Amino acid sequence: MSRPAWFSHLAAVFGYVCVAVAFSWPLALHVSTHFTGDPGGDTGVYVWNQWVFQHEARVEHRNPLTTEQIFSMTGRPVDLTQHNYTLFANLLAFPMLDTLGTVATFNLVYLATVVLTAWTMFVLARRVTGGATVEAWLAGAAFAWAPLLVARSTGHFSLVAAAPLAAFVWSLHRVERSESLRDSVLAGASVAWAASCDAYYAVYCVIIAAIYVASRLLRLEWRPGQAQAPGRWLLDLSILLVGGLVLGL
Repeated sequence: MSRPAWFSHLAAVFGYVCVAVAFSWPLALHVSTHFTGDPGGDTGVYVWNQWVFQHEARVEHRNPLTTEQIFSMTGRPVDLTQHNYTLFANLLAFPMLDTLGTVATFNLVYLATVVLTAWTMFVLARRVTGGATVEAWLAGAAFAWAPLLVARSTGHFSLVAAAPLAAFVWSLHRVERSESLRDSVLAGASVAWAASCDAYYAVYCVIIAAIYVASRLLRLEWRPGQAQAPGRWLLDLSILLVGGLVLGL
């Protein structure tokens, strides 16, 4: 008897939950009292984001994208739309804050975003590999717990929520094959989701799209006997420009 289609996804998520607990250990023992980063540093900003969002919406009954909890020189509420506000994480935290408290809610949202990041890559990898479950699960684990993302879990929590990047590539893959408006809408929604996690990720989506489209439209081909392959000068120039940028930095 074949297993239902959702079983592999449920098993993958359960495995990612176990990995998340292991990588963040001993956070599970102190989920309501400790953070993975210093609350006096960047971590405190992300904790404040979640608290002030629900405070403005639930207590003050006003637009949560503004606040009077910061001193304003204009006499009007401070506009938070240009702040790294982590709107997606704030929405996840909103229903839990009153019941679980600020610290526990923040930690649970952090763990949930890590698991979600792994699962979205799992979905993308299964699509690209044609349904290879084990390989897709390993791809999700390698992505969500890559050294870069693990390092961000001690301060820059907006960058831990990298799920929209995998979701965007998944939607691009669908658009290329279906050419449908619905899948194009999914791609646009993925960019909006990325922006609600971190503004950098919305920019990354645009860069990913440019590279993805270019890889489908352009091809460099070397032909034996030719002194120089067509387009090779462009590749040489690109390498030199990047090299100059690296040296300059």
